[in-house]
Amino acid sequence: MANFKRISDGIFIGSQPAQQDLNEAKQVGIQTVIDLRMPGESNTSNEETTSSSGLGYVNIPVNKTALAARQIDELEHAMAHTPGPHLLHCATGARAALLLMLSHARQKKWTPERTFDEARSIGFNLEDSDNFAAFIRRVCQTPPAAN
Repeated sequence: MANFKRISDGIFIGSQPAQQDLNEAKQVGIQTVIDLRMPGESNTSNEETTSSSGLGYVNIPVNKTALAARQIDELEHAMAHTPGPHLLHCATGARAALLLMLSHARQKKWTPERTFDEARSIGFNLEDSDNFAAFIRRVCQTPPAAN
């Protein structure tokens, strides 16, 4: 699990896990893997690989050029309705960090600048991506929809 960062007691973020990573994740108590990769991004089925390790699996496809606030909602729903601890991953971990930081930003009413700072504190510079930076600015300045 060297490719994964512990964000809190119940959340790890990282890049595409190998079978050995998933086996180690199971050993340290992770129960659910949340995969933010698009279909076809990996050569093998992430769901099959994850399931063969005895872990739960959720896929929230996130296209870097078509980011949507509903993806934050989907992450929050997945984390609330599946057993943790959770391992969030994509190809590099950036999409996982993006959605997790935006979830925190909405809950804690962070500014875009605070969101960028918090992402940097866990090792992700989300300002490097024009798409990510614009999405953060849009989400952080838009009040959440009323339920």
